[in-house]
Amino acid sequence: MSELDPKRDRVALVTGAGTGIGRAIAAKLGRLGWRVAIGGRRAEPLAETAALVEQAGGRCFAHALDVTDPDSVEHFFTRAEEELGRVTVAINNAGIGPCGPLVELTPAEIGAAVATKLTGSLYVARRAIQSMRAGGVGGDVLFISSSSAVQPWPFHLPYAAASAGVEHAARMLRLELEGTGIRVNVLRCGETAGTEFALRDLGTERMAAAHQWWFRRGVLRHAGLMTPDVVADAVVAAVTLPMAYQYELTALVPVAPIGELPASYEDLIADLMRHLPSS
Repeated sequence: MSELDPKRDRVALVTGAGTGIGRAIAAKLGRLGWRVAIGGRRAEPLAETAALVEQAGGRCFAHALDVTDPDSVEHFFTRAEEELGRVTVAINNAGIGPCGPLVELTPAEIGAAVATKLTGSLYVARRAIQSMRAGGVGGDVLFISSSSAVQPWPFHLPYAAASAGVEHAARMLRLELEGTGIRVNVLRCGETAGTEFALRDLGTERMAAAHQWWFRRGVLRHAGLMTPDVVADAVVAAVTLPMAYQYELTALVPVAPIGELPASYEDLIADLMRHLPSS
């Protein structure tokens, strides 16, 4: 098997690429001059991401994708590889996470969170591995995970459980793929602003109650927040590492803003508003 150059001749596929972290990852990969296939449920945000990839110097193919539907995943890969060539990098970023106590979530909300984060990631990884093995030059499968995978994070239970499942799946997959040249990485992210995921329930009673619980029990201790660009930089670092090495898991968390830590929930909210990134 020939050696895959980690910084050249790459075709990357990014799920959930219409907004937030997925968009930032696609743009950063475009800056490397890579060919980037982006998928998501909505056409307009995907078109905006595609323009960013092209402006950055990459070549982009955008197509509708529902990671919970194996037929959609297969069609996406087929069309992407017809346009760009064989996939050698797959970034499993898609995820949704309804906020609230489990007892108040609907079965549809629970099912969608698990299907998108866990089952969908496995569908995408499976299809990517098929392409990489057929190509014979290795590649990268990277899963975006969450701090909630290892730290109890009530009111995000389905997403947290799915993230824990993703991390354990990656551990097993790494062993299954030893000797193939295909690397399996996990990027575990802490609190990140500027994402549709973070904004979906902002301002709702559910989110307000969750924030108060998280602060009072030390889950959310300060107003430090990451941006999608910071997360994207970590992804680029992982998939451009020399092919003889891999990151098994990278945990990326924000640093507390300099100054006194918030003494009350009200102080926390005020700090969050002051330190909220503009992008």
